[in-house]
Amino acid sequence: MNPRVLFRASCIALVASAFSFVIRQDILPAWGRSFDLNATHLGVIGGMAFWGMASSMAVGSFVVDALGMKRMLGLAFLCHLVGTVLTLVTPYLAGMGLSAYLVLCVATFLVGSANGLVEIGINPLAATLYPTAKTHKLNILHAWWPGGLMLGGLLALSISWVLGLEVGGAGATPQATMFGWQIKTALILVPMLIYGGLFLFESFPVTERVASGVSTQEMFSQALRPMFLLWAFCMLLTASTELAPQGMQSLVLEKTAGMNGTWILIYTSFMMFVLRHFAGPIAHRLSPVGMLTGSAILSTIGLYLLSFAYDFKTAIAAATIYGLGIVYFWPTMLGVTAERFPRGGAFLLGLMGCVGNLSVGLSQPLMGRVNDQITFAAIPAEVRNQVVAAGVIEPDKVKALPADQQKIVAEAQSEGAKWSFRYVSALPLILVVIFGGIALSDRARGGYKPESLTGEELSPAELASDY
Repeated sequence: MNPRVLFRASCIALVASAFSFVIRQDILPAWGRSFDLNATHLGVIGGMAFWGMASSMAVGSFVVDALGMKRMLGLAFLCHLVGTVLTLVTPYLAGMGLSAYLVLCVATFLVGSANGLVEIGINPLAATLYPTAKTHKLNILHAWWPGGLMLGGLLALSISWVLGLEVGGAGATPQATMFGWQIKTALILVPMLIYGGLFLFESFPVTERVASGVSTQEMFSQALRPMFLLWAFCMLLTASTELAPQGMQSLVLEKTAGMNGTWILIYTSFMMFVLRHFAGPIAHRLSPVGMLTGSAILSTIGLYLLSFAYDFKTAIAAATIYGLGIVYFWPTMLGVTAERFPRGGAFLLGLMGCVGNLSVGLSQPLMGRVNDQITFAAIPAEVRNQVVAAGVIEPDKVKALPADQQKIVAEAQSEGAKWSFRYVSALPLILVVIFGGIALSDRARGGYKPESLTGEELSPAELASDY
């Protein structure tokens, strides 16, 4: 067993997952134009990735100890491959009479399942390899999620520039639009093949829970602890705050700020990539729960302000606050789970990921629905009847309208997009109260104390050993 190779391969597997996320959110508008899909359709397709992740993590969390982390990652590779190829051939299947909407839903579900299986494999692997620095190492590992978002986003934007695909698709032929999103989708195959090759020839350890002799019954009992149930509820809100708006950024900012939201995703991803490498010392000084309290405050302010962005400068300013808020959400939630409920092992880590993805699978389609409902309500009936068919605003019909009516439609689309962000910005307010209460409770009891599988408290030297 080579811990360094296993950890690096885990990072690359997370890059493949990140590629699938950032490229999907980048090409959502192109899918809408290519297959006549509205924001609700696109929200459902985007949400299918998280339903896939939730499903695979729900099942995988029960069997990962029995099957082993290597087999989980092998299944992830297979789902990544099939889902990506199915996405690439969607236009040809649609030409044969199949529904492009359904094909994209299935393909996105498979890719999401792969992303969930990656998490099922790499999270307990990192916790097993580095038992005295779980929060720190999980943050470093998950720094490669924004690292992958940044790299994949830059590649996607480069392809758009080379092919002349402007924001909103203005001037692009249907052929160029379709070719562009297919090329971007094919990028996912690169990190996927790399992590598959690296994991194939490596030996894996058993999970920390199995190695410590904790029984399966005791592992399952951890899921019923009141504090874990509260923590899982918090995961519903943190995941929806972080991932649902990110998945809709191109769709929203194209309407509100007249820009490709992938630029904002790259910018916030850069912040996250850098700052997650410093999570260990910050958590050691503030406590992980203290970090999360500050994150909830910043993400509330940042996301609300982002809904008012009207150009590149205002979007960057709001995204800076929002990015600082979501930096530590996902990995620190997993880190605290591993440190405070170690007897739950890979099972609890999988459940947390399942809960998080389930929440995004619900909230992202809701954002799309809010977008459509407010947009349609803001367009006068006489104009709406001219441009809306089967719940979709048809761009060609909008272009045929007089200039003043085109402006009305554009303003309505902008208003609908803004409110999809504002609805979600209320969620982290709840987190401020919960995290703040837990942090105060910890302080009254002498500070944040991780649990060890031996029942002994970890010393400060042990906690700081890998920082």
